[in-house]
Amino acid sequence: MRVLAAAALALLGSAAPALAQGHDVINSRFRLNQFDWGGSAEGNRFSWDFDARIGTADHRVFLRTEGEATRGRTKDAELQLFYNRRLSTFWDFNVGWRRDFLRGNRNHAAIGLSGIAPYFYEVEATAYVSERGIASGRLEMSTDLLVARQVFGDNGPGLYLRPRIATNVQSGDDREMRRFAGFTDVRLSAQLRYEFTPRIAPYVEVGWERLLGRTATEMRHEGDRVSSSYAVFGIRSLF
Repeated sequence: MRVLAAAALALLGSAAPALAQGHDVINSRFRLNQFDWGGSAEGNRFSWDFDARIGTADHRVFLRTEGEATRGRTKDAELQLFYNRRLSTFWDFNVGWRRDFLRGNRNHAAIGLSGIAPYFYEVEATAYVSERGIASGRLEMSTDLLVARQVFGDNGPGLYLRPRIATNVQSGDDREMRRFAGFTDVRLSAQLRYEFTPRIAPYVEVGWERLLGRTATEMRHEGDRVSSSYAVFGIRSLF
């Protein structure tokens, strides 16, 4: 764990000279991926997903926070800080840190890849090692499908369908975090948004999530739900 954390800090530090070079323009991008409210099988549901990038075309610092609250109580929340290095036109390398809040509060060293796979699927694959020495992995895949376009041409408003799948797996048991060895959960969702401009894109979304393997078995024994569905409305924005 200490070796991975030291490597992450070293790479973050090595990005600083690259960011300072005059031949590469430093720019920033802020994206509100999700900001929604609605209902679920567990009660009222609110979620957020925000990220920011600053740097050059090849070297960037990436910050992301996401979480979910049900019935007025925060269920999950995390913060990620990565050094992002472009490998090719379509793929980036990421290394950094993730912090899980609530339950046991965990720090993780992280390393992974993100980019565009064939057929324009957005992919994020990340490996983690927690401060307890437990390795885990996360895979997220999504794509934007153009449903309809207004008469204003390619840059006009459009209706998009965004299917998404995410799953997590880990190498050992973490009872404090209530997660156990093997695949722990899977999430499926479909978001339909109307993009007036990249800055204003309201949407509706439906989703289903389920705990898997021993994690599901243990939660079932404790009397907790192992699956849930939801329907929400929200706003997506890029600026």
